[in-house]
Amino acid sequence: MKNDVNAILGEAGIDTRLTSEWTMLEKMANLLFPFASQTDTLQTNCLSLSLVLPSLMDLECHLQQSANLTILTDLLDRFSSLLNSQAGGFNPLPATTSLLDLTVAPVLLAHHSSNAVPNE
Repeated sequence: MKNDVNAILGEAGIDTRLTSEWTMLEKMANLLFPFASQTDTLQTNCLSLSLVLPSLMDLECHLQQSANLTILTDLLDRFSSLLNSQAGGFNPLPATTSLLDLTVAPVLLAHHSSNAVPNE
């Protein structure tokens, strides 16, 4: 979209963006793209509730990888009632629906089973 934005700015008589500004916009787009993707996923008419927990977990992982601790902290605080069973006001409904959804449960349980201690 860079060429299109530059063309519009040129028509409006505004100087094009600096390289540093384009870099910042690219980083912001990369940071926000998963949020747009998860929003699209969750606004469907069916099975949305079972996808809430996996969507939040995906966003948490994305923010950890991007090292954006401010947004990560905000996400964890905002959704602690869904992500943290020890939080006051924990709502188990999204976790329950995720575990009952046969398309979601195997993915959520795979990590748990891979960390299980083998019987001796």
